[in-house]
Amino acid sequence: MRFSLAIAAMLLSMALLPNCMRVTDGIEVDVAYQPAATPAAVRTDLGYRVRLERAMIAVGRVELIRCDNFVLDLWKLVTAAKAKAHEFSSPTSLGVPLVIDLMESAGVPLFAGTLRPPPGRYCGIRVIGMPADQDAEGLTDENLDMMQNSVVIAGRVEDEAGEDQAALLADIWEILPCEMRFDRPLVFDGPVVESVSIQIDHTKWFDGIDFALQDSAAVQQQITENVRSSLQAVLPDWEDGR
Repeated sequence: MRFSLAIAAMLLSMALLPNCMRVTDGIEVDVAYQPAATPAAVRTDLGYRVRLERAMIAVGRVELIRCDNFVLDLWKLVTAAKAKAHEFSSPTSLGVPLVIDLMESAGVPLFAGTLRPPPGRYCGIRVIGMPADQDAEGLTDENLDMMQNSVVIAGRVEDEAGEDQAALLADIWEILPCEMRFDRPLVFDGPVVESVSIQIDHTKWFDGIDFALQDSAAVQQQITENVRSSLQAVLPDWEDGR
């Protein structure tokens, strides 16, 4: 009798296993970066015009965040990122580093990869801006300085009248963790294909800066804060049939 029960339990487990595997394996989340197009001159909220010659950002990691774990100790995450730029990927994270040339993107999406998370509720996504390693996608002989910097900016600033001009150079080497909430939770309880677009609006990087009054350190600090806030995670519109 016991032997028969054991056989029945084993057969039941084997019957249920494929269903469990299909639920987990069928969940896919495509992640892409969507940089804004670069205008000939970026007009700031204080009336300055910034004519960009270089605008680059390096991304080291992308990670889905569960709703019950949205508030996370970033210190552990940043410490691990400092130890090694090239992170290993997992079902909820992409660890392949990428260098994005915002001057050449022209608003074209850049595919980052596909996440295959387990079932659950996910309320946001985390992006880590950080210096690239030597095998980062998008790293070339012309932008090797991205191995020391998370963001590099070069250009010229004009006042509102377009008369006074000054050089603009910013090399941001800090690791930049950017945590973004979705406008609705992603709830996965069965096979589904979802997508997340990470928008990068570098035309906002120079807002709040009075170039005539602030020194270079203050300008760089404000740019650093603006870079973090310029990233937004956007989900497909359900009205589009998704």
